[in-house]
Amino acid sequence: MKACDLYLVGGIVRDILLGRSVETQDADYIASGVEIDQLVRILNRFGTTNLVGKSFGVIKFKNDKGITVDVSLPRTEYSIGPGHRDFQVTYDPHLPIEKDLERRDYTINSMALHVGDRRLVDPLHGREDLEKRVLRVNHEDSFRDDPLRILRGVQFLARFGLRTERKTVDLMKRDKELLTTVSPERISLELTKLLLLSDRPSEGFLFMHETGILSLVIPELEETYGLEQNEYHPDDLFMHCVKSCDAARPELILRWSALLHDLGKKKMRRVVEKRVCFYRHEEESATIAGGILARLRFPSNVKRKVVHLIRHHMFYITDEWSDGAIRRFIARVGADNLDDLFALREADATSRGNREIKESIKRTRARIEKILEAEAALKRKDLAIDGADVIRLLGIEPGREVGEILQKLLEMVIEEPALNTREKLLDLIKKMKKPYIT
Repeated sequence: MKACDLYLVGGIVRDILLGRSVETQDADYIASGVEIDQLVRILNRFGTTNLVGKSFGVIKFKNDKGITVDVSLPRTEYSIGPGHRDFQVTYDPHLPIEKDLERRDYTINSMALHVGDRRLVDPLHGREDLEKRVLRVNHEDSFRDDPLRILRGVQFLARFGLRTERKTVDLMKRDKELLTTVSPERISLELTKLLLLSDRPSEGFLFMHETGILSLVIPELEETYGLEQNEYHPDDLFMHCVKSCDAARPELILRWSALLHDLGKKKMRRVVEKRVCFYRHEEESATIAGGILARLRFPSNVKRKVVHLIRHHMFYITDEWSDGAIRRFIARVGADNLDDLFALREADATSRGNREIKESIKRTRARIEKILEAEAALKRKDLAIDGADVIRLLGIEPGREVGEILQKLLEMVIEEPALNTREKLLDLIKKMKKPYIT
């Protein structure tokens, strides 16, 4: 059986040259000089193969350790329509691997590393561009072949600290309108990589603003550029939002929350007694954020959590707050959301150099931890009785009245946790009159 040449290709080669840690399961391979049926037989000696992509010259291979990778033959492809699936793909085991590499997106992703002798195949000088930190597109029609490559380039420049070659920028500007033909799911995937894999996502968003790309992707963020705030904010609204995003932990919900948390200020901006104010902007921001994430087809749980954090991010708890007020705050925002809510508030404060808020949050964290340790009732399910107890005691039917009674009891217990015993709560129910149940 004829041996073949096996190469690592794409992003994993780039990351190896950058000295970054790499994940084997993210690796892609090209097998050159062997027919596809022969390749299947070779691979089956070391694991199992899935031939779902065989017509495109791609085999999914799973080794004995359970790791699955793609192994493909050298390919050429030609765009035959506007969609990312509208391609004529031809594979050829005898096609020089250089030709396969040239069809890819950027030079830094168009290198191959021979698995045997570690020889680097680099027809477009990607290693040189990587050393010079240059992002260079492979050919004139690359973005027309797949417009999503524009956003892929944006997240590359932010992740790896690259500068974009002039012609590549010009081609991005020329073809940016084609992004409107790309599915929301594919766009959200690249934005997620920008948010999670870059230390400073702001570099990507600023580049998109400067090139006119942002208005096509997140127009609500683009509209904040240049909008002045007030004496508490040294930056315009756009820069404040993207700096807050940089300051947040690289977690999907938190970074989306930080990026979108103040978008409602544009609509809610008012001048009151010669001072710029943004009253209730958090509610408008939450609405806008929900619309953006829905448009980008993010899962409902992600949207719901981001909207909730943004809606409550303007809290400011002082030392004068009573323990009851703190408990009501916890009940309102949810104990499970506190860590993310504090992190969002800290990112907001960090972006504008506000140390006072950060110190206040530190004190609030310590105080809330003591209250939570005391196991105070904060939700209906934490009460010492439930709806069945109410029904039995009052002889009423299940329904709204039962919920109203439990809510009233919860409000009492939040104010005075010592009331949360079965005996005391049943006694309170006996004393309740209908007009007092609201």
